[in-house]
Amino acid sequence: MGCVTPSVLAFSFPNPGGVGHVWFRNRFVQPFQLRLERDTRFIPATIKDNSFTNPEYRFTLENLTGWQKRAWLEGDWDIAAGQYFTTFRREFHVVDDFPDGRGVEWVAGFDYGFNHYTAALLAAYDADRNLFIVDEHAARGWVPDPHAEAIQAMCQRHGVTLNPRHRYSPALSRFIAGRDLFTRQSNGLTIARQYADLGISLRPDHSDRVNGWAAILRGFGDPAAGVKPTLFIHRRCTRLLETIPCLQHDPNRPEDVLKVDSDEDGLGGDDAADALRYLVANQLPQIRMAKLRGL
Repeated sequence: MGCVTPSVLAFSFPNPGGVGHVWFRNRFVQPFQLRLERDTRFIPATIKDNSFTNPEYRFTLENLTGWQKRAWLEGDWDIAAGQYFTTFRREFHVVDDFPDGRGVEWVAGFDYGFNHYTAALLAAYDADRNLFIVDEHAARGWVPDPHAEAIQAMCQRHGVTLNPRHRYSPALSRFIAGRDLFTRQSNGLTIARQYADLGISLRPDHSDRVNGWAAILRGFGDPAAGVKPTLFIHRRCTRLLETIPCLQHDPNRPEDVLKVDSDEDGLGGDDAADALRYLVANQLPQIRMAKLRGL
């Protein structure tokens, strides 16, 4: 009996940020980051792994700044020219575990689409007001009914109820969605009302885009500069983690993120990031109580 030996294609890629960056990242790096490698294997390496590098070249890389230093010296594939969230670092912001019992307040964000993705994010604050994005639902081409079922199932996985009157399970304190869901359609109904009829009560986003993105930036902090993050994302939120590093500055409005839709194959888009923006930017004010003391 004969046997067939599978062929193996092996090659190296020069640096992040070059021609073919997006294709290589999608094809090789993301499966490695998500621990979903099947047909590919990615072996990360930097200048530190090459003992034959001349000192002049090493000195040049070490004196780079911005995205080029992270890409070419550190081999960071989550960075590219024009990237908006330059302080996002997987080693600091992506977590493998979050015990549901650690959550003291549960919140969610929602961005609706049909041809592009509908994205829902479930998150929890811990006692120190760190925010953890613990789960996501993302799908396209669906009407509200199956989305509502999937969102309810997502909440149930974490023991969270959508019914604020439930006595034995933590309930969402708010579920924030884009304001377009509250615009009346030709039949007089809103998309938000359709979801309300399916048991999902949504509130409109009251932030503007620039302040919303700024709130996410504050949450990510700047670990390289010693500013601790307060916003973390669970590894299971694959679409959100795929989206965040790819968002670019809008060249006509640098403080805003460039609006982008997913392509025909469902790649790209900013839907999950919009859901995150609604969630983060609409925090309830914290009221602190203290005893008054006489002079």
